[in-house]
Amino acid sequence: MRSSPAAVSATGAGRRHGVMLRLVGAGVMLTVMADTTATTLAVGVLRYTPAGAGMPLGDLVWLTSAAFIPIAALLATAGRWADLFGRRRVLAVGLVVFVLGGIATVTVDSWSYVLAARAVQGAGAAAMIPASLGLLLGELPESQRRGAIALWSSASGLGCLLMQAGGGWLAATVGWRALFVPDVVIGVALLVACAALPAGRRGTARGVPDVLGAWLLAAGIAVVVLAISKAMAWGMDVVWLALAALALIGGALAQARHHRLPAIDLALWKRPRFVWGWLATWGFGALSYGLLTVQPLYLLHLGYPMLEVAMWLTPTSVAVVVTSFLAGRAVKRVGAYGLIYAGSLLCGGACVLALMQAGPTVWGLVASVVVGIGVGALAPGTSVATTLAARPHQYASAVGAATMARMVGGAVGVAVVSVVIDHPFMTGPFAGLAGALALCVAISVLIGALALTKITRLRPDPGDDMIKVPRRLLLELRMTLATVAAEADALLPVETRTPPTDNHVPRPRTAEPGPLAGIRGHTN
Repeated sequence: MRSSPAAVSATGAGRRHGVMLRLVGAGVMLTVMADTTATTLAVGVLRYTPAGAGMPLGDLVWLTSAAFIPIAALLATAGRWADLFGRRRVLAVGLVVFVLGGIATVTVDSWSYVLAARAVQGAGAAAMIPASLGLLLGELPESQRRGAIALWSSASGLGCLLMQAGGGWLAATVGWRALFVPDVVIGVALLVACAALPAGRRGTARGVPDVLGAWLLAAGIAVVVLAISKAMAWGMDVVWLALAALALIGGALAQARHHRLPAIDLALWKRPRFVWGWLATWGFGALSYGLLTVQPLYLLHLGYPMLEVAMWLTPTSVAVVVTSFLAGRAVKRVGAYGLIYAGSLLCGGACVLALMQAGPTVWGLVASVVVGIGVGALAPGTSVATTLAARPHQYASAVGAATMARMVGGAVGVAVVSVVIDHPFMTGPFAGLAGALALCVAISVLIGALALTKITRLRPDPGDDMIKVPRRLLLELRMTLATVAAEADALLPVETRTPPTDNHVPRPRTAEPGPLAGIRGHTN
């Protein structure tokens, strides 16, 4: 039987849309991670070159925190609004904002303006991340979603790899601002490609969204990240920031309980599977961004030029890309928390191995590759654990909330690592860096313990799989009984068949007319 030309055309269009969705989704994560890597490289360049003008590390790290704060603050709200009002629309707006912020980062002169431009880029990235994966998962069939998450996760490692490979040359030949030029170019290309994406599921929301709740949530998370970043510098004043953050987030939750279109999807947080995944993602953010900060600072501290630093970091990124792709295929067999446990074990072991080295050695290179393998397993593991715990109409909200956890954890990792490097609690020539690696080991242990606890106490959510499986079995049983009834009806003589009732339940019948047949006919 040949397919009609219309069906063939529809299939071809679906495949093209699927390819374009994957390319744009992967491109978004590649760009965001390349931007993050560019920031860490720029901090290292400014730290060890006259361009930094002797600025303390705590001030230079604001180049990272300036983007982290709006990303973490706006991710949950952007994901929620993408689900409500259209994912492609939010993605396009985020790309425009990100590109404009990147242009400003490259062109403005004042350090304050640079930080403001980085904050604009962070706001754009906050809209891009949940909208891209939400659109990807919403348009693909269920059988392809885990593979899409693996591609999306591995693209972040590829972005890190490309920036490390080419960023050293850019920083050495042009300057640290050139590190942000590739983000602008790729962002423009993604914005053009966004027009070719399918419109996706249009938001069904009608009415005014919870703007007040969105601002309260964004401000509360921003204050949390600010308090973490300045904990050592501001001392006890951070306590007031913490109280303000609690009040703001509490106000956002109160709004969500009463508003028809809340900024926080409270139903998502009632799913235990999502909460467990969110906690694991938070730890993954602290670990990965902490290690991302330690690695270049460690090599630059030893006096290596930027080009050689990039060469040393490249194997880590290659391992992340390859492992993320393979782990996405293995997640069906070992489970999301199996990947999380393996990744945390590998990262912790690699940090211990690095602590045993006195400088860059072959074993140090092995440790760097193992870190990449561990991060490559953690990325898809945490993404699957959080995203697929949500309902289809909650995908962008889940991605936003989970990525927010990763960014807040990343802010914690960067802040703590920076404080420990400047105020070491260990002794020796590498006291600060060794202390930072020791903290990464501790975080790895915590993530592994959480994953192991979840594996040993794995239970489905109430009302989820425990209902779906019996329902499926009952449907199959009903179909089997209907088939048997139809076959039995076909075997009966035509004159003895009784037409079915309106509810399709066959009436009792006999193969031969019985002795009461005449009485029944007489009464009729």
